[in-house]
Amino acid sequence: MPTLPYREESEADDRTQAAYDDIKAGFGSGQVPNIYKVLGNNPTILEAAVEHRHKVMDEGELDPNLKEFLAWATVTLLNNQFGIQIHTARLKRLGFTDAQVIEALGVLQYFAGISVVINGLNMGDDVNENVKAFLRGDE
Repeated sequence: MPTLPYREESEADDRTQAAYDDIKAGFGSGQVPNIYKVLGNNPTILEAAVEHRHKVMDEGELDPNLKEFLAWATVTLLNNQFGIQIHTARLKRLGFTDAQVIEALGVLQYFAGISVVINGLNMGDDVNENVKAFLRGDE
């Protein structure tokens, strides 16, 4: 249960209801996710969140499936249980297999772990310039 109450549609003012309608017509798949019901306690913040999500997820040059995969990776690394459930379901709906999700978790595990080692050794700025040149295609 959240620390603040849900603003149900029956309690929504005009601004909140307009945001809810936008959510339901798009990324909410006919529903208002609970996080947005909590944000509904402040229409300005709710509208900003919905607009920001539209800008990030619906515009730009990145493939929508890649964006969804990045969203899943982010919520996974941040241990956002709500997001993990939602975005894993979205990946599955997009056709990603269980094996692909596990493989992606392996990638996250490796890079999170090696990052801990790099940070622990204070090697953040210790980059091999030859490797960087190769990756840029300078050679």
